[in-house]
This record gives sequence, C-alpha cells and structure tokens, in this order.
Amino acid sequence: MNWIKKHGLSLLIIFISMFSAVFILEMTLRFMKDENWAVTLEANVLRNFEYNYNVSKLYESESQTAHYVRDEYGLRDDCPSPKDIKILTVGGSTTDQRYVSLESTYQKILQERLRTTIGDFGCVTNAGIDGHSTWGHLFSFEKWFPLIPDLSPSYVILYVGINDADFQQTDNPGAGFDVKGASGMGRGRLEKFELFNRLRPLLRYLKTQLSPQASYAGHAPRSFVPDNYRVQALHEKTKELAHANTRAFQERFERLLARVKDIGATPICVSQPHRYARQINGERYGVESVGDGMSGLDYDYSLRALNRVMSELCGEFFLDLYNENFTPEHFYDGVHTTAAGSVFIGNRMADFIITNNLVARLKSE
Repeated sequence: MNWIKKHGLSLLIIFISMFSAVFILEMTLRFMKDENWAVTLEANVLRNFEYNYNVSKLYESESQTAHYVRDEYGLRDDCPSPKDIKILTVGGSTTDQRYVSLESTYQKILQERLRTTIGDFGCVTNAGIDGHSTWGHLFSFEKWFPLIPDLSPSYVILYVGINDADFQQTDNPGAGFDVKGASGMGRGRLEKFELFNRLRPLLRYLKTQLSPQASYAGHAPRSFVPDNYRVQALHEKTKELAHANTRAFQERFERLLARVKDIGATPICVSQPHRYARQINGERYGVESVGDGMSGLDYDYSLRALNRVMSELCGEFFLDLYNENFTPEHFYDGVHTTAAGSVFIGNRMADFIITNNLVARLKSE
C-alpha cells in the first residue's frame, strides 16, 4: 500500500502519457488514411513495406536474407510505373515468394528472359499475396487492382491451385483469404482502429511463425525422403469432398478469367507443383499428413482435379508445371520454392511464352 501511495502519481502520469501518445498516433493515422485503399488491408495487401527475411534456416543461399519490398501500390517489382506493367502475376505465397530476393523471383527471371528476346517491352510485376486463394484473387480484381493507376497488362499469369486444393474449406469464403468475403464483412471491433489495421501485417506474420498451420500454408523447412511416402489409399470421403470443391473452384475460376478479360488482358494459367505425393514403382504414394486430416495422396487428388479444370478452361494458354521435373533443391518445404526453384519456374514460363509466340503481343503494344 505504501509503495502504491509513493509511486501512484508516477504510474498515473506514465499511463496518461502512453494513452495520449496512442491517441495522438491513432488520430494522425486516421487523418492520413486513404479511404480508397483502406479496404485492401482486409486482404493483407502490404504497401510501402520493406523487410529482410532470414532464409538461413530454410535453404542454402549466398545471402542469409531475402530483401522484400512492396511499393505504394502493393506490388513487388522494379517497374518505373504501373503503366509499364505488361505482365501481371497473380497467386498466393508461391507467387509472392517472400523468402526469395527480387532478383531470383520468377517474375524477374521471366522479365529478363523476355528483354533478351524482344528488347525493352515493359516489365513483369508480382501481385502475389501470401495466403490468397481464388477468393482473394477475385478480391484483387474487384477491389485492389482498380486502385492502381494506368494498370493495363497484356497478360495475367494465374499461378493458382495450391490454396484452393483443401477440399475441407469448400464452403468457407475465407479459405485462403483473411476476411469472410470480398465485400469486407466480418470486421471486428479492433478493426475500427487504424493503428490496429496498420499493425495487421506484423500480427499476421507473427501468427504464421507461432501458430501451427496446414503444411501447404506454412513456411517451415521440411525435407522429404522415400520413407515419408507411406499412404497408398485415399480417405473414403476424399473423392466426394474433392469433387464438390472442384465444382466450386470452377465457378470461381470462370469468374476470375472473366475479370482478367475485363481489363483487356489475356490469362495464362499455370498449374503448381508440390512434394506431398510421388510415383514409386508405378504407384502413387503420399505423405501421412499435410494438415486438416488430409494425407498427401488426398491433397494430390484434389489438386489434380483443379488442374484439369484450368487446362480445360485455358486451353492453349495453360502451362503445366505440376508435371515438370523439379528437384528437391527447388523447394524448402512441400510447395514453396528456394531461389533456385523460382529461377527454374521463371525460365519455364519464359520458354512457354517465347515458344508459343506470345511475345508478339508484347512487342506490338
């Protein structure tokens, strides 16, 4: 009691000072707030963001860090202006490539290969957002991309499927997305405070580091050896659930293709590789778990169904990387690529665009 009497005034002054500082900061942020861009915070779009991510525990690299920068429009690139963007890449964390420095991302490799072939055509930008599925991609076209001035790409690369393959999330509009839908529903009381919204990227990052996640959604180093592949049969409900998930995915993907064409671009659809299943002596085996009770074989079954949808809808503009010959050195976990893996993907995308003479449109615009 004596201690409280002695220090009570000091504690009160400290409390009032802290409250005043937070209040002033909150009011300042509200005054500076751009209402048009506020909605993008719900979708984890980072703007004017820079960070050096430690990659030393993920994979061997000449540098222990990956320099990560998002510009004022939430894009990751070295483009002088949005009007120079000729290829827009859309996807989740495997497009974002948070733990790969810009010079090794598949966007940068694709850009440099195309410049070598046709000269200075413009640039390739990265609009990948960690955690996004087709729900998030639709949000991007409806709420985010219209805010970017003079954005008029010739092609949109859709590198999707990994975050949509969880067939247990079919009826959840927020699967692979941070809100309950693209309309902005589900805002909590804390989200009314601008200070909280500004801290959301950091809070999400800490959550991903400290909370258990499905294997395909995390960023933890994981090696795979033949003994990991033990599952030989699908779960009894996998086909039923995966088929329902595929139907829902197809509806969203058709809408996504329409959004791409609405902005005057041509979609290039790319299937995604993973390491949760493999062929052994002519038989397909999976790892025991990729999270949420799914085995690698269950997950693979679902993903292959999504790939078939993309192939059918995209036709000649479909690039199949799922069946590409990746090596263990190309991944630091089941789906996320090392710098070497991203370089490999960038070169395969460049080969596809050049071989199919898709560069003609880039040269003419």
